[in-house]
Amino acid sequence: MTANIIVLLLNGLTLALALGLLFLILWQDPNSETNRYFSLFLLMVVIWSSGSLLARSAAYVGAGQGAIQTGLRLLDVGFAGASISLYVYSAVLTGFQGRMFRLLSLAGLVVVLSYQVLLLVSKSPRPYDVTSQGVLQYGFGTPVVILYLVFLLSTSWLVWRNRQKIRGRTLLLGILLFCGGLIAGLLSPRLRMLGVAEDVSAVAALMMSYAVVRQQIMVPLLGKARQLEAVRDVGLAITSRLRLDEALSTIAAQAAGLLGADGVAIFLKCDTYLELAAVHSLPPQYMGIRIPMGEGVVGTVALERRGRRVDNYRRDWAGRPDLPLARETFGAVISVPLMFADEVVGVLLGIQGRQGQLFDREDMHLLELLGPQAAVAITNSRLFEAERDLSTDLEVAKNQLETVLTSTENPVVAIDREMRIIFANPAAVYLLEADINPVGWRIIDFVPGSYLPPDRRRAFRDLRQQRVHVYEIEAQGKTYLCHLAELSKPRTEGWVVVLNDVTQLKELDRLKSQMVQMTSHDLKNPLQAAMSYIELLQDDGRDTFTPDMSYYIDNVWTQLTRMYRIISGILDLERVQSGTPAFENCALDDILQRVVSEVSDQAQSKGLQLELAIAGELPLVAGDTQQLTQALANLVENAVKFTPAGGRVVVEARGDEQGVMVDVVDTGVGIRVEDQSKIFERFYRGQQQGVVHVGGSGLGLSLVRAIVNSHKGEIGLESEPGKGTAFHVWLPAARGR
Repeated sequence: MTANIIVLLLNGLTLALALGLLFLILWQDPNSETNRYFSLFLLMVVIWSSGSLLARSAAYVGAGQGAIQTGLRLLDVGFAGASISLYVYSAVLTGFQGRMFRLLSLAGLVVVLSYQVLLLVSKSPRPYDVTSQGVLQYGFGTPVVILYLVFLLSTSWLVWRNRQKIRGRTLLLGILLFCGGLIAGLLSPRLRMLGVAEDVSAVAALMMSYAVVRQQIMVPLLGKARQLEAVRDVGLAITSRLRLDEALSTIAAQAAGLLGADGVAIFLKCDTYLELAAVHSLPPQYMGIRIPMGEGVVGTVALERRGRRVDNYRRDWAGRPDLPLARETFGAVISVPLMFADEVVGVLLGIQGRQGQLFDREDMHLLELLGPQAAVAITNSRLFEAERDLSTDLEVAKNQLETVLTSTENPVVAIDREMRIIFANPAAVYLLEADINPVGWRIIDFVPGSYLPPDRRRAFRDLRQQRVHVYEIEAQGKTYLCHLAELSKPRTEGWVVVLNDVTQLKELDRLKSQMVQMTSHDLKNPLQAAMSYIELLQDDGRDTFTPDMSYYIDNVWTQLTRMYRIISGILDLERVQSGTPAFENCALDDILQRVVSEVSDQAQSKGLQLELAIAGELPLVAGDTQQLTQALANLVENAVKFTPAGGRVVVEARGDEQGVMVDVVDTGVGIRVEDQSKIFERFYRGQQQGVVHVGGSGLGLSLVRAIVNSHKGEIGLESEPGKGTAFHVWLPAARGR
């Protein structure tokens, strides 16, 4: 009788606690597959306990058969459901078999429960007996016993074989104890009558419930501080490593420690694939393996940008294996993307062996906490290495530049916006006759004024427009060509001066000019004599020469005339470049009218329209009238020569207080882009189509530029092949006008 009361009390307590734990587990995480199956198991335990409590209470108080029959049928439903659902729950818990097997097991559970419910509804008699002390006695049929034993023994074998995958020994012990209680109740009528089997199973169910609640609710709540502290320690360990390989190794080791994983791999994203960059407890020869985005677990995680768990890699993953022998060696797998600034920088892969524990939701949560810190550490390490490489490259480039500047014989000086020297190579120190390196000195405090640009306004204008200004200085008996350029762009931080010793070049140029002048003069006299004799021959023999003789004489005259024109051009160019123009106030409008008048006959003979347009009164120009006339005449004659019949040549002039701008615009053949930078060089002639027959020495434009430069003017051109050319000449106005 006492045993009966104890059984009733334990059944009632089990019923109350099981209901409470059932609601708690479903509330905590209703989407978890293990929680759903465990809740189904607890529901069956509740039905079994309810049926046992009802049947035993009715028998104890002597109630009618209806209550006892109903209780026994509920007991059968709960007993069958608990036996089968416990097996399904254990299969899910250990990752045994696949989803299809679980569905088949559930289908079997539904069939058995449907049969038991059908018996309950049909109210068919259930054999039982009640002792004189009110103790209920009941039994099970042999087929039912065999079915239940199969499930219970299979459950015991399954959880014991995969005990390493079950977190918490209490849960493992509870499952084995529950199976033992049910088996004892099936095989021993006395233990079933005394309710020992039910008491043991009830205690086991409570142990299992406590283990699940502790693992999913109590431990995470109590371990939040520990988890945060662990993640903080991981973050500190990670961020303290500046080298990328050290940071990755630390991340892998810390992740393995947090998860209790058998191995960890870290893949870094490179364009459209992931490359294995770090491993922990995995073969190092795997390093460098590449997986395309969207393939393998890591590629899928990177593409979907969310974590993924696989309980049984061989069974559940049908895609490309992530590593060699993965299907043969991997058990459970967990993977999360490493995100920085909403971009995937890598993927972390945690691995358990075939007999290792399964990963759960808390493991995913830990990795999701670790992931952002790991991504930041990876990004910082990459930036650090990029900065280090850049610093190394800059240091190497700086050393190379300093070596070049130090070893060069050309003086180099750099100054800042406050005119203080920030660099001077040994050649510059020697030129400046400084006892020590003058870095930090103001250059205008000890540099002679002759070293500075003679025309400051022009220097600043050239620097602003062309970024460079070139001028000559005389220092220590040598001639230097100074190249002054801006330091830094777009904002000017200073200037740099490079001096090239052109003393020998100047001497060679002087000797060359002298030789050219002497040679040209020596050639000019016999050439003039030859031309005079040819003229006499043409006059005296015109009536006696045969047509062939006249043709030969005319060709000789043409070639002598061309040679005379070349020699005259060379002498004119040398005279302009070597001499100083005889400056006087010149009226460019008179010069232009005279030039256009002289060329008008040539233009009319070609059928060209030659126009002169002068806008208002032009200021006087300080210059040599003869040289300016020659320069402008060359430009207009070239425009006429290179403009086909029916074309147009326009000479325009306009002036202001600063100077006069003369434009010579034609509709001729134009100048190719590649020829425009060379067109002012001596003896250079462009290869325009349609002007092969046009003669010339290639000295005309060189002479024009030399004359314009000697008058401190500027010349430029705009041209497009087939549409024409425009030459622009600017000459400064005479002072005082």
